[in-house]
Amino acid sequence: MLSGARRAKQREQVDRILKQAIEHVQLGVDALRGLVTELRPAALDELGTAPALRALIDRTATTAGLEIDLRVDLAYEQGRADTRHPPELESTVYRLVQEALTNVVKHAAASRVTVAVIEDDGTVELSVTDDGAGFETDAASEGFGLIGMRERIALLGGELDFDSRPGAGTTVVARIPVKRRPPEHATRTPVPPRTAARRNH
Repeated sequence: MLSGARRAKQREQVDRILKQAIEHVQLGVDALRGLVTELRPAALDELGTAPALRALIDRTATTAGLEIDLRVDLAYEQGRADTRHPPELESTVYRLVQEALTNVVKHAAASRVTVAVIEDDGTVELSVTDDGAGFETDAASEGFGLIGMRERIALLGGELDFDSRPGAGTTVVARIPVKRRPPEHATRTPVPPRTAARRNH
């Protein structure tokens, strides 16, 4: 298309070809983003859920200038269970936190975020709360990534709730039933004793 634009003699024809080329590039970028979203972060396999989340929090806090508090309490990583969660559950927890933080950065105009991932009584509960602008819940749409988040959770038999009001921030809460890997796949990863991420400005 770009080669054709170079050969075109009329400005209107050049503009039309360039517009089509830009649309094709954008479609390619969107497709690649979708593929990347589905990839399992290597840090989950190499480090475990809690360290992978801490790394995500640190990156987001540094690049977005946010203060982010993280609390992670998962049974395996705290020594209360013999096996890890299955890969699909670990990936879902990671991606939900990532998507929620992306929403905060893009839409909330927040200065502080609190992230908690707590396993208790057969459920992993994940919450992300920000002090940003909030929004009318009736106006929530695909732009906030909520549909994709609900689909991820539904595949694991979980549920998603959120609460937001203009000027009062937003809280997203996900609850996912706990499942575990078979014992033969258990590989304990040493986890640092701390359970909260650094605060970053």
